[in-house]
Amino acid sequence: MYMIAVFKSRRDTIEYASMLSRYGVSVTVVSTPRKIGVSCGLSVRFPRAALPLADRALRGGDFYSFKGFYTL
Repeated sequence: MYMIAVFKSRRDTIEYASMLSRYGVSVTVVSTPRKIGVSCGLSVRFPRAALPLADRALRGGDFYSFKGFYTL
């Protein structure tokens, strides 16, 4: 099972994906599903097991456009 992190800014999306990757999390930048509706169009997909690390990484950066984590 995967999670996605949704942002309103492409810059934040790419920066967050890079940060998670540096922490050893397998990430993919994907198109945000239309049903979520609020984003820049891109999201960061990562394994659900990495959610605690993803949450800590989020707090370690300036990701003001973060909108939420969603399960895929």
